[in-house]
This record gives sequence, structure tokens and C-alpha cells, in this order.
Amino acid sequence: MTIIMKKTRLLCMHFFSLGSFFILLFCAAHALGSIKPKVLIIEFHGIKQGLFQNNLDRLPNFKKLIKGMHGNQAYVYLPNVFTTLPAASVPAVTAMYTGVHPGRTGVVSTIWFDRGTLKVRTMLSYSQQRINQVLHTNKIKTIFEYAGAAGKTSLSSMLIANNGADWKIRSSLFFWGNASTLGFIRKGHWIPDGKYVDHQTVKGFLTGHLLHYYTSLAGIYEYHHHIPDLMVLQLMGTDMISHFPKPELIRRQASLDEIQQQYAIEVLDPLLGKLINFFNKVGQYENLIVILVSEQGFSKIEKHINNRIISRSLKQKYRLPGFSTTKRQAEAVIMPGACTKEIYLKNRETNIWTDPPRLLQDVKPAIDLLLDNKDLKECLNTLVIRNYPGRRFEGKLESGLWWTFNQHEYQKGPKNKSSFLRALLPLKDLSGNFELAEYLADGLKNQYSAKTAPDIKLINKEGFYFENNKKKYGHHGSYYPADCLVSFHIGGPGLAHMIAGRHTLVEPASTLDLIPMVTWLFGIKEPDGLDGNNPIGFLAK
Repeated sequence: MTIIMKKTRLLCMHFFSLGSFFILLFCAAHALGSIKPKVLIIEFHGIKQGLFQNNLDRLPNFKKLIKGMHGNQAYVYLPNVFTTLPAASVPAVTAMYTGVHPGRTGVVSTIWFDRGTLKVRTMLSYSQQRINQVLHTNKIKTIFEYAGAAGKTSLSSMLIANNGADWKIRSSLFFWGNASTLGFIRKGHWIPDGKYVDHQTVKGFLTGHLLHYYTSLAGIYEYHHHIPDLMVLQLMGTDMISHFPKPELIRRQASLDEIQQQYAIEVLDPLLGKLINFFNKVGQYENLIVILVSEQGFSKIEKHINNRIISRSLKQKYRLPGFSTTKRQAEAVIMPGACTKEIYLKNRETNIWTDPPRLLQDVKPAIDLLLDNKDLKECLNTLVIRNYPGRRFEGKLESGLWWTFNQHEYQKGPKNKSSFLRALLPLKDLSGNFELAEYLADGLKNQYSAKTAPDIKLINKEGFYFENNKKKYGHHGSYYPADCLVSFHIGGPGLAHMIAGRHTLVEPASTLDLIPMVTWLFGIKEPDGLDGNNPIGFLAK
């Protein structure tokens, strides 16, 4: 009897242990399935490629967020991320948060000429709502709209490309105005102090400004008992301090890497510490996935080129818009630009802006005037000329969207019509002028729509910028690696639920990949029709 009771007891204990195991397994599986990652995108405007990675030992909060306290936290590092063209703030940011090229967003540059309306379109406005309106008109969705359609809530500190965000921090307008005024009083320019703007942006993001507490993270948590699933924090300080560094850095001709490194150590890392503390306080740090991104790089200005060079050349034979000449009456329109100049030409035979300009009667004379300018030749790398396939027949097959122009061979010859046509080469021939020739060719094809594309695009040599403000130290928007290549980091404790281990993916990626990556991290369907891809999906557990 005693033996039977012992066996029965052992059998019950066995089943109890087995049952406990399955209960624990079920609970663990349930807990894993119920984990709701909080994705925070921190965009550092104009951060150079590899800047954080190369300085992690001096950036303790960045290091903690990316690699963890003991360096064994899951992370993904993408060192070679291509921006969209142009690598300029407004179009690049808009493309990144919509996942499609500028030619599709409708925000093709910061300023451009529209042949259909004969208006110069600029996205610079105090409220920055023009970009949101363009996206709405063109039926282009943002990352926030995709998140909302999947039942995710979102918060944005950006003023642009924020359609669909549940909460928007707009109070930054107030301190931007103050900071701009202070910048003018103290330094003689309207660029705000980067440190001030970044501190105020993080403050607004965490606790709000004035009457905007309810849209901050603290306010949302208090009133809704919830932290948004998707958060975007845009920090502009690196862009500002790279344009106008501290005087002592200018005096010793510091590199932009050094300037941004110092700013990251003194300003950005402590601000990151404040973010980490907040998420720990509300109990969401373990669920946090952070993506550290930039929409463009930055270059040091080696030589300032006068903005009036182009107009001085063209006005010899072309009517330009001015006090007594409207754009409808004009024969050429020149768009301001730093690393490029974009020239729109009218068909002077039909006098209609939407007709392709004649290749030999309208385009060639403009090219001749530009190449005769000695100051321009010093800074010019190459010219690209617009194609009009199926619409213009002048002895040169037009099958692509752009030609590159062999200016050196053309200038050696008689400069007649035949030599001009021979100088029009396929875009693949850019390889002789640019390290990133294939990227440049692809970017040019995707930057414009039919009504917004210029006829001639001048591309400067590296480090040469059209900029009248001699105090400006750095710039961006060029077609060289320093501007066009950035890096992404994906880290945070929550990433371990998706990816095991630590990974450096050296294969090229794109800023257009941001939305595909975020939707994958959320476990929601990737939207159709995006121009980017998900470069991290194969790392899934």
C-alpha cells in the first residue's frame, strides 16, 4: 500500500511539473506575442556618415542605447545609406518619411519652377504646411498615415511630412522665432543657435511648451495612459552648427567631422540621456526600439561662387524674369541653388513654356554662353541636359531622360551644331566625373516630374558652392559622398524581440528604406508602391 501511494505521489508530481512547464511556456509565448514595441525615430539633421559609430566611446548614452550596458544588446548598423537626390533638407526629409522619390512626392527641391503654372514653388514657409498640402494633393501618404491605418498611434515633432500623426508638437514655431532673432542680434545671421533649438525640441517632445503639454509624451501618458507606438523626433542642431560653427572652430579651420563630433559629445549625448530616463520612468524602455537616422550629409565649403554668374551670362541673349519682365514673357528662368544651378528654357519659336525648347536654337546658345564664362568654368564639374523622348527630333535620338555633356571635347572643336550633338552623351558617361555616377544617374531620373524638370543642370566641383554668404562654413546638397552617404543605427532593448545578435550590414541601403523597416518592426504589412526596401528583414529570429 505504501509503495502504491509513493508511486501515485510521484506520478502526480510528474504531471504537475509537466503542467507547470506548459503553463510557463504558454505564458512566455503569450507575453512575447503581447509585446508592443515602441519605435522612436531620432533624425539628426545633416549628420555625417559614421559620426556616431566612430565616437561611441565618448558618447555613453548613444552607446547604451545602441549596444546596451554590457555591449551585448542586439543592434543593426547600416554604414552605407544613400540619400535621395537632391540631398537637401526639404525634399530629402519628405522622401524619407513617405518612402518614395521626390519626383513622386511632388517636393522635388526646396525651390523650383513649374512650367504649367509659371510659378516658382518654394517649400519654405513659416508654418511649413506647404509640404503637407503638396503630399495631400498628390495622394502621397506619410509614415504616420501608414501606422494609423494599422492601428498604431503616433507622435511627431516635425513640422513637415507629418500628415496623419495623432499628436503634433507645433510649439517649436515659437522658440524658432526667438532663436532666429537672437541669432541675428548675436551673430548677424538668422540661423538659430543649434544647441538652443535642440534643447527646446527635446523639452517640447518630453513635456511640451506653454499650452502644449497635452501633446507631449508626458501629457499623452498622463491623459491617455499610453505611449505612442511610433514617435519621430527631429533635431536640427547639427545642420545649424555645420552651416555656422563656433568662431574658434572657424579660426582653426576645423573639419566638419570635428565640429559635429564636439556637438554630439556636448549636446546630443546628454539629450539622449534625458530620453532614456523618461522611457525608464514610464516603464517603456525595455520595449523601446530606436532608429538613429539622417536625411543628408554635409560638406565644408572650399570656395564660395557668386550666385549672379549664371544670370550675367544668359542675359546676353535671353530675357530673364525681372522688374519689367514676367515669367510668362521671360525666355529662361534660373533657380537658386548651392551645389547646382537649374535652368529652365522656353521654346522661343512657339513661345510656350510647356513645349520642349529647341535643342539647337534654344539649348545650344545657352550652353555656349555658360561655357564662355571663365569664373563658371573654374567651379563646374559637368552639365546635364534634359531629354524629351518622342517630342523633339533634331538629329539626336532622345531615348532617356538626361544627357551628360562632354564640355571639354566640345570646347576643343568648332562649337558648331554637329559638335554640339556629338557632345551629348548617355548618363553612364558620368562615371568619368563622379565616384557615385550610377547613384547620380538614378537620382536624376527620379527627382523631377515632366513639368518641374529643368533643361540644363550645372553641377559644381566638390566643395564649390553658389553661396553669397561668405560666413557660411558648411553646406549640403552636392552629388559627392560626404553629402549623399549617411548611416543608420537600429538599437534599443526592444530590438531583441525581433533580432538576435549584433549586425553590421555593409551592403548599400537607402533613406527610402525607413518605412519598410518600421512596418516590419511593427509586424504590419509593408505598403504597396514604395520605392524603398527592407534591408533588415532577413535578420528576423
